[in-house]
Amino acid sequence: MTTGLDVVWAALLLAVLLALPLVLWHLVVRPRAVARSFARQGIRGPAYTFLAGSMPEAKRLVAAGRIGVPPLDAGCHDISPLVLPQFHKWVAQYGKTFLYWIGPIPAILSLDLELIKQVLADRTGLFPKDFMIPVLKILFGNGVILINGDDWKRHRKVVLPAFNHEKLKSMTVVTAEVTEQVIQRWRNQIRQKDGGHQTAEIDVNLAFNDLTEEIIGRVAFGTCQNHPDAREVVLAMREMQKLGTRAMMDPPILWYLPTRRNMRVKSLDKLLRTKIMAIMQARVDAKSSGRGGYGDDLVGLLLEAWSPEKQGKGETLTTQEVIDEWKTFFAAGQETTATLLVWAMFLLSVHPQWQDKVREEVLRECGDDGEVSNVVEALGKLELLHMVLLETSRLYPPIVYIQRRAASDVLLKDISVPRGTVISIPIGMLHRDKDVWGPDADEFNPMRFQNGISRAAKDPKALLSFSQGPRACTGQSFGLMEAQVVMALILRKFCFSLSPKYVHKPKYLISLTPKVGMPLILRNIDG
Repeated sequence: MTTGLDVVWAALLLAVLLALPLVLWHLVVRPRAVARSFARQGIRGPAYTFLAGSMPEAKRLVAAGRIGVPPLDAGCHDISPLVLPQFHKWVAQYGKTFLYWIGPIPAILSLDLELIKQVLADRTGLFPKDFMIPVLKILFGNGVILINGDDWKRHRKVVLPAFNHEKLKSMTVVTAEVTEQVIQRWRNQIRQKDGGHQTAEIDVNLAFNDLTEEIIGRVAFGTCQNHPDAREVVLAMREMQKLGTRAMMDPPILWYLPTRRNMRVKSLDKLLRTKIMAIMQARVDAKSSGRGGYGDDLVGLLLEAWSPEKQGKGETLTTQEVIDEWKTFFAAGQETTATLLVWAMFLLSVHPQWQDKVREEVLRECGDDGEVSNVVEALGKLELLHMVLLETSRLYPPIVYIQRRAASDVLLKDISVPRGTVISIPIGMLHRDKDVWGPDADEFNPMRFQNGISRAAKDPKALLSFSQGPRACTGQSFGLMEAQVVMALILRKFCFSLSPKYVHKPKYLISLTPKVGMPLILRNIDG
């Protein structure tokens, strides 16, 4: 007699049998066929292993780099073997363009700048999106970085006004106010030190993460940033960043399973969305009752785009899209700016002659005291500081590599690339290509930017710190201005040098960070 349970088991068995050929095609047959196709074009790489692809070898090389490779001298900026040991080794073995595997997904890494520019320009719309693991997609949100097609055009049209000149100016004022508060704490900390040395050791890696988090909070939530809901949102984003970092080297199969980490990320995302919706609803209620507007912060700007009077007109955002754009702004803006500031302080500590030059420029153009608005107004005159930040982003880019995925079969230069292939763009390695940047590509030389970005290298589009093309970072102007304000205010008040405790061994997780922090010795200039 056939029972209901027998029917269920029979259906499951039939489903498995029907799915098995498809599974074998994607996990066994197709990878081998793709590898043979690339081999015929002269492109090889590490062997494909069932289900895991090249990830086990990549994980082994990264672990070996963290444990077995000694720290660099602080004056050595050739960090690729430490930061991307798997790509560094595979380039040496297989050439400047090679094939590797992200699980069963084929990936091409290339140091051919012409090929990379073709991908980033994306004139045919074949590379519409970045490739990210699921946890990072949740962290960054389906905003202007990840969304595609007509939706991307609509989002970009809504988001771009957040970074116009007037908005940028107000953002830099917020940056200056928050930075002044941090500077005052540092100065008090130095004055309280015993022994009359007038110095203090401060880990600027931690300090800048807190600083940029505070700035992003102020820009996003305005005066409501300390509201309990806003604070919970920021804390949830911080925890999601840490969980995303840990997931990056997991075997690909774990990215899609209901592991404890993945379930926690989804729980945090649900909490975050609930809190942001509560903040949005409070502002909508205030506006509808005549008690105020949406606000002049980022949430207010996005709500203007979302507003009920614009619904149904084709160029607005849904509630969920507003939340995704906020997540994108926070995730993409907070840690990357903090990273840029950390490495700028490092480089000016290692190259004190440049620290002196830039400080002299800041004092000349901004003065050593007075209103912080003086710094904001003088940003356009701080040419040396701007050059230092560009050179910092070249040598120590916050994002060391990005990935795009082909939406259909495409010919890249003379390479036939099948649909679904990931194109890895190793920014950190490309920025050290001596054929493009000259024989001093591994050295700190801000003067290479004295005639502008387009003339700093043999190729005018060689600087990829903020990507290139239609999907270049929309917040790059704010990020650079934010970093300029912070650095100018710090240089007015402090001299700084590396602590003897510092270990020069950068690592790459979500962004490029120092292995054990960035302890610097700060001294009040005016005693």
